[in-house]
Amino acid sequence: MDMDNDDDDWVTSSDSETESSEDQNAEQFVSPPPSAEQQGDQDDEPGTSTPADMAEPKTMIARAYQREMYEESLKENIIVAMDTGSGKTQVAVLRIREELSRSEKRVWFLAPTVPLANQQHKVLETQIAGLQSRLICGSDHVEAWSTPQIWAQILHSIRVVVSTYQILFDAVSHGFVRLDSLSLIVMDEAHNCTKNNAVARLMREFYWPSKSAGLEVPHILGLTASPLMRTNLEDLDTLESTLDSLCRTPTKHRAELIARANRPQMHTVQYEVLVTAVSDTTPTMSRLSQVYHGLDITKDPLVLRLRADNTRRSRYKLTKVMQKRSTFCRREFRSFCNAASNMCHELGRWAADYYIHKVINDFIQNLEKRGSERIGDITDAERNYLAEMFAKVNPTLPAPIPSILSTKAQALVNVLASHQSGSVGIIFVKERATAAVLRHLLSVHPSTTPHFRVDSMVGISTRPGGMKNFLDLSRREDLISLDRFRLGKTNLLIATNVLEEGIDVPECNLVICFDKPNSLKSFVQRRGRARMSTSHLYLLVPGTSDASVETWKEFEEKMRQLYEDDMRQKKAFEELERSENPDYPILSVPATGARLSIDDAKRHLEHFCSTLCSRKYVDTTPYYVIQTCSGKTLNDDDPEPVKAVVHLPVSLVPELRRFESLRSWLSQDFAIKDAAFQAYKRLFEVGLVNDNLLPVRSTDFLPGIPTREGLAEVRAQLNPWLEIAQAWQRSHGELYTRRLSVMNNDETMFAEFDMTLPVPIPYMEPLTIHWNAASRWIITTSEEQKVDPRALGDSKPDHSLALLSMAYGHRQGWVHPEKRYPVRFQAVGRDLSLPDLSECEPSPSAMEGPSKGHLVREKGASDNPHYYQTWLPNKPPVEMVGRVRLPNIKNADFVYDLAPEGPYVVIKRWPKKAGFFRLADLTVPLPSNKKPYPRIHPASLLKVDAIPPVYAHFGMLIPALTTALETHLVASDLIAGPLEKLNFTDLSQAITATSATSARLWTDYERVEFLGDAVLKLVATVNVCAQNPLLPEGMLSHLKDRLVSNSTLFRCAADAGLDKYIISRPVATRKWQHIEDLVEINPKDQMDKRRELPTKMCADVVESLIGIAFMQGGVEKALDTMAHFIPMPSKMEWQDIGLGWQTLFDRALDIPLPVTLRPVEQIIGYTFKKKGLLVEALTHPSYNVPGVDACFERLEFLGDAVLDYIVVKALFEGGGLKNSQMHTLKTTLVNADILAFFMMEWMIEEERVDPVIVVEDSSSRESSDDEEERPRKRAKAAALEFKQVRSTVRHPLWSFMRHASPEIGLLQRETEKRHQEMREGIHEALRGDKYPWVPLIKMRAAKYYSDLFEGLLGAVWVDSGGDFEACQRFLENAALMPLMRRLQSGNVHLYHPKEELGWLAGNQTVRYDVEERVLEGEDDEQIREYGCQVKVGDALVAEIWGAANKEEARCMAADEAVTAIKLPKLSKDGDVLMEDADADVDGGATI
Repeated sequence: MDMDNDDDDWVTSSDSETESSEDQNAEQFVSPPPSAEQQGDQDDEPGTSTPADMAEPKTMIARAYQREMYEESLKENIIVAMDTGSGKTQVAVLRIREELSRSEKRVWFLAPTVPLANQQHKVLETQIAGLQSRLICGSDHVEAWSTPQIWAQILHSIRVVVSTYQILFDAVSHGFVRLDSLSLIVMDEAHNCTKNNAVARLMREFYWPSKSAGLEVPHILGLTASPLMRTNLEDLDTLESTLDSLCRTPTKHRAELIARANRPQMHTVQYEVLVTAVSDTTPTMSRLSQVYHGLDITKDPLVLRLRADNTRRSRYKLTKVMQKRSTFCRREFRSFCNAASNMCHELGRWAADYYIHKVINDFIQNLEKRGSERIGDITDAERNYLAEMFAKVNPTLPAPIPSILSTKAQALVNVLASHQSGSVGIIFVKERATAAVLRHLLSVHPSTTPHFRVDSMVGISTRPGGMKNFLDLSRREDLISLDRFRLGKTNLLIATNVLEEGIDVPECNLVICFDKPNSLKSFVQRRGRARMSTSHLYLLVPGTSDASVETWKEFEEKMRQLYEDDMRQKKAFEELERSENPDYPILSVPATGARLSIDDAKRHLEHFCSTLCSRKYVDTTPYYVIQTCSGKTLNDDDPEPVKAVVHLPVSLVPELRRFESLRSWLSQDFAIKDAAFQAYKRLFEVGLVNDNLLPVRSTDFLPGIPTREGLAEVRAQLNPWLEIAQAWQRSHGELYTRRLSVMNNDETMFAEFDMTLPVPIPYMEPLTIHWNAASRWIITTSEEQKVDPRALGDSKPDHSLALLSMAYGHRQGWVHPEKRYPVRFQAVGRDLSLPDLSECEPSPSAMEGPSKGHLVREKGASDNPHYYQTWLPNKPPVEMVGRVRLPNIKNADFVYDLAPEGPYVVIKRWPKKAGFFRLADLTVPLPSNKKPYPRIHPASLLKVDAIPPVYAHFGMLIPALTTALETHLVASDLIAGPLEKLNFTDLSQAITATSATSARLWTDYERVEFLGDAVLKLVATVNVCAQNPLLPEGMLSHLKDRLVSNSTLFRCAADAGLDKYIISRPVATRKWQHIEDLVEINPKDQMDKRRELPTKMCADVVESLIGIAFMQGGVEKALDTMAHFIPMPSKMEWQDIGLGWQTLFDRALDIPLPVTLRPVEQIIGYTFKKKGLLVEALTHPSYNVPGVDACFERLEFLGDAVLDYIVVKALFEGGGLKNSQMHTLKTTLVNADILAFFMMEWMIEEERVDPVIVVEDSSSRESSDDEEERPRKRAKAAALEFKQVRSTVRHPLWSFMRHASPEIGLLQRETEKRHQEMREGIHEALRGDKYPWVPLIKMRAAKYYSDLFEGLLGAVWVDSGGDFEACQRFLENAALMPLMRRLQSGNVHLYHPKEELGWLAGNQTVRYDVEERVLEGEDDEQIREYGCQVKVGDALVAEIWGAANKEEARCMAADEAVTAIKLPKLSKDGDVLMEDADADVDGGATI
């Protein structure tokens, strides 16, 4: 039976399913560990559904020793020798990425087996995206790629090739691939590259001759396991000379490597070997043997075909066949019998019967499928013949539960039964068929089934024309079994030696050698799979074989020596540390008494670095490089003084990332502490560590500003009437008059009034005051006139009291005839005296004549005014009357019989309130009475106003007009006071900036605050970035947040005295202020008067003034306003953003653009002047490798502000949108999910050529029996028809992000799959009438997608000279600006489901109850999913399941709830109260 060997071609597959997420930046630099609740929130991140029993994937970050090996590989050709499981592949990834960035040549990655090549190709695909790579193996019919042109086409645009050793050797030897076209060759499992190995021949026959001739040759990087390299030094020398490389082990970090290496406990399990007798065979085995011995060779398909041909050649071949009695069918049958016998010997009688039944059953089923899967080079006749013979065996399916096992199999079961809880293991076997049968046996055995989920992994030959032996029981499912094991879906894997080296598998705590390893190398590699802290390695050996036991003991002794060497070195390190007594200075801060010693520095430094970046998949741990003072290799037996260099995270600027120990040490540990101390001392000197020797906190930047409370006590609103009342008391002061023109909207009423004050009257722009939903009044103001009160005399009497009485006199206590109103109103051309207001009696002729349209009033004390509607000569029937008013009778509706006879007047109520600046403030009128006469009054009890109703209407508007005048007076004082130095002149804009929504004026600050917030954020961000080059992004963000926080702005508003100018009171329709009352108020008492305001309101006024300044004079004037109100931290000042841009641009690196990043400029449509900005914008913080100067964090911080500014400015300037609409639109345009979608849609296309081989059908092939035919068949295979299939490969913009995290690569692939599945639906929604909140959230894009978008925008802003038009073109190309125009112009529902549900619920509480459950998936896979119930009040409105995380569940449930109740509103008990039509939410749900 065939065994796996390293030279075969194998196929496997890997498809990891992992969770996608990335944390937001932390809000504090120093914070305690999260509580359980906080931890729960942190875990609630975007991700895919994950198996319930699967731990979160471990973040694979380049460790210090990996970075060291990477640096060494840049200097010279090396063979990296590191223990199994220590991450050699990560070194190769870093080296390949660097080579691709600086060379346009191709990189070739070599692996000894196809499974390993397939695995490494997937690693490279996920970690080095944005370019094309290709895996080439035997199944690609490489023998048919017979010309250089074919190779050139297939490798066109391919930057990385992964293949087995032989493929590259053949390609070079035939001249299809030239060595000088390669820049780097990576050789995995390089210890195999000796003797006649294909790589060894490649080096001897092509590499060395080219190098000797002075020709260009590729760089070499080898990867191997260090224990293998320590077993034979002569072999090491040979390997180094062959590969032109030096073997390098990270000796500088031996302590770290040793600490990570775990030695499993080794156990030898002996089993009794029983002699197999004929009687031990099963009936099925006997029938199989009988059928074989009964085969009639004359009926064999080969013999029949040769006889039928009857040619000279066929007759000769027939003679040989008959002499040898050897045909394909007979050989296969003989192998079948031997395999069954071997299975019985290895596993027992039950296993043998299962094996025979399985082979025959699978063969016959495959025959029925006819061609669904090839069974080697076998003709149809041979297939049918074998099936006929197999049918005669009539195999019996054994009992479901294994019964009779071999002593060896029973020993295995016993070992497994002793390891039940938490075991993850691999069983190594020799034969493929053994793996298949053992997989089934352990899956059903009662001792193993409860604790182990079993699968198998073997190599499968897929070489064209090669044999896929059906006796091996190989299956396609084996191709995904390794992935299942990686994901934790299975915990016991049965494998052949294909899994010994190279293949990446999880750490195990149980490794069992079912069969003897072939060599010490094989033994070492198997041992390396048991890497958990407490692991076991079992060796099953026959108890009767003394030689075998001695061999195992020899292996074990060699391994023990290797481990003892490592442990001896580890103890030596510890002894050195104890022997040194450092005399080292202390860092102390006298102001606080804080101090730091060398023993504390490393811990403090690690804590500081942990505060720099909270993003997932970023290792912020400092890493140290140990260097000998002499420059020699570190000798563990004779240590010499060393120094340490510490490297800090890439979040810091380059000048703060590398520090060296002050002195040399014998102990590596003290050298590390010394380097850490020097680093921390420098961080303190530059201000990144505070006087308490802790990382800087946000409160350190602007001390003295308390945390903002919701409400605060501030100065009372400025009362201008105090000064005016005092001025009225002065008898000879000047008076100021403005004429008011008053007209209703239908121009049916008009009047003019002179408004007089003893102080200058500010000009008021035309003012609209709403009477009701259908009627409004427009008041315009003339130029101001000065009046001498002595010359005025009685020519202009004060009509204020008369006007107010006409409107409000019927309300008890509202009008005080004995007091004076602070504003004097005089009707122009009309004398208004109180005794003459109501002189006329109502009559039809009067109401239709001179008194037409006049108000009617009730006689008596009430004096209630009404609108006259129509005259009724007689008292109407009660059924025609809605309501009757009778003097001094309440509930007159119920005493209609008491109403007098005679004529009646149909009346309409005079409003209780009128004079609103906003339509939204009008109360909704009650449904009108549908009776013919809704309201009537006896005519005899009414009187008619003698003057037109316009004066009563104006009187009703006086409170609103007075409020408007007061607002202008306050704004005038503001301009003359706190705003004097800022040259603010526009009174209306000052009113806008200081008017809160609660004042219900014709304007408020909401829109300009929205603008000012974005302008402030931009200017603050640029200043903070430019003036603090050493601060990392996290600290910059906290400094900016502190600078523009509501706490800071509130304090600025209070300190500048802005609080008293904030208009927050609504119009007062009663309790008016009179001169007599005002003069009694002590001005000092008024100054000390306080009120409570939301602190955010005060902060909003500062931002509103910034917005107004921006409208008046652009960023320059806005900057003056910021400098006037907002203090900067020490050593900082408010600077023009142009100066800030220049600083940032000058600081940017001007470096060549790496080859791999060149397509990015074409994608985004912008060519960078300083390429270093583009490189920085595309570098993730995880990419902390030598030579990297910065990551995208600072540019993302800047780009976020630029994006907000551009979007807000465009929304503010276009379309006259309401504040709520602008907020909603901004949310839809700059949220992380839509930015991620833009990143996935933004791409460049590249052509790819794939080979397609037309393979001849097996039914037309001749029998594969004759060895003489094999050369001819190989030639025929080489001449197979080759077709080119051209396709388009898309490289999305996100794929060019440089990172060093395999998890990010895997998550990107998973996200890309979801994007491809959902993109059409999202596009359709964006073109439709509802924004796709839920689909975007379900795409589960990690935050680094939007960070990348904003980082690129920030880079464009800096590189373009702060050109916002260039940035806007970037956003046009990204499709953001077109989407903005689409959402503005179309009828698109924009509200987030949770926000809309909150509106629909009204005053009722919305509660989201999220639950988690585990489901059984395919192949017993357990899938974790989330569900959510939404309750509004006490009513259950919606319930969903199927979300991948908690936030996704909430959003999906909210969307379902909105759909379920839209738009029935809910009452307190959950019942439907009313149904509205398709109403907007606050005017902003639909744009």
